[in-house]
Amino acid sequence: MYSYNAPIFSPPVFFNRKDLKRAAKEDMRTAHPRVWKVTLVYLLLTSGLFLLLNLLLGSSVPYTRDLLTILFTTDDPQVLLNALSTPSSPAALPVFFLQVLLQLYAAVMEFGYYGYTLRRSRGEDASYGDLLGGFGMAGRVIVMNLIVLAFSLCWAFLVLVPVTLAISFLLTMFLMGSYLYTASAEQLVSQLLVLYPIIIVIFIAAALLILFLTLRYAFAPFCLADRPDDGPLEAVRRSRRLLSGRYGEILKLVLSFIGWNILSAVLSGLVSGVCVAVGCVLFLGSGSMTALTVGIVAGEVLSFVLPLPFTVWLTGYYTSTLARYYCAVSDAAPQPDDGQQMPGNSGLPF
Repeated sequence: MYSYNAPIFSPPVFFNRKDLKRAAKEDMRTAHPRVWKVTLVYLLLTSGLFLLLNLLLGSSVPYTRDLLTILFTTDDPQVLLNALSTPSSPAALPVFFLQVLLQLYAAVMEFGYYGYTLRRSRGEDASYGDLLGGFGMAGRVIVMNLIVLAFSLCWAFLVLVPVTLAISFLLTMFLMGSYLYTASAEQLVSQLLVLYPIIIVIFIAAALLILFLTLRYAFAPFCLADRPDDGPLEAVRRSRRLLSGRYGEILKLVLSFIGWNILSAVLSGLVSGVCVAVGCVLFLGSGSMTALTVGIVAGEVLSFVLPLPFTVWLTGYYTSTLARYYCAVSDAAPQPDDGQQMPGNSGLPF
């Protein structure tokens, strides 16, 4: 379906993202077992497990409860500032190692879900067991994620350093100009109100640029799942080669899901906010700390449970679309002869 014969230095063939999404939806409708069931198991084994451990072992609930209690019972801003500056959890070594282990576990599980989606998109047999496929090669999966993280941080550093210096220079010149021309306080505030939106726009543009530069590694999990013997570094390199000349295309594809992601975040935030607000009202009316604690816990649980059907659908939809895109690009990519280098590598090592 996506076969493409071309000379090795031919320009890339671009794909219609609507067709990719349509194919992804068709995959989700025809897959057995159903995609939503496998995705639900995946989310319960990751986000659901993390939520449970946070409620049982974490300190976010007591921290939020104490913070709200101080907010409602004191008028001293210094007390509130002291509470805000207090860390929400102790810097204990076991807690730190547990958090690290959970992050590694999440990375391996995510790789298993990517592998499941890739097999399903190719019409191969894929089931619940594929979610655990990453544990057989956990070392390579973790190294791949560390490489992607390191390269992404390098790109972020290259973008944010000049942006921060430029904004600092802009603010310095603004303050010097205000001092030389002895602007009044009202004029200074009005000028700052004009300047701050410009700074926000600059940082948003920088974030989009970082996303544009780091999306070259989006295929790395698929590449490693597709060719596990190549190793993690080659998977990252192959992702960069496959997406060479397609950064704008994959950026548009990823940004086309931003509305759904915002909706998901809004739903979770609304549910959590309503529960916490109810707990605060009950606390103010009766002074019951139990009511406040229940409201906070209910907010965390329900903000995960109630939007879960939508989260399941969106997770499967996005990953299936990305897998379809990988299949299309990898099938269309020209294959080099023995000893011939593929184009697409920049002068930078990342």
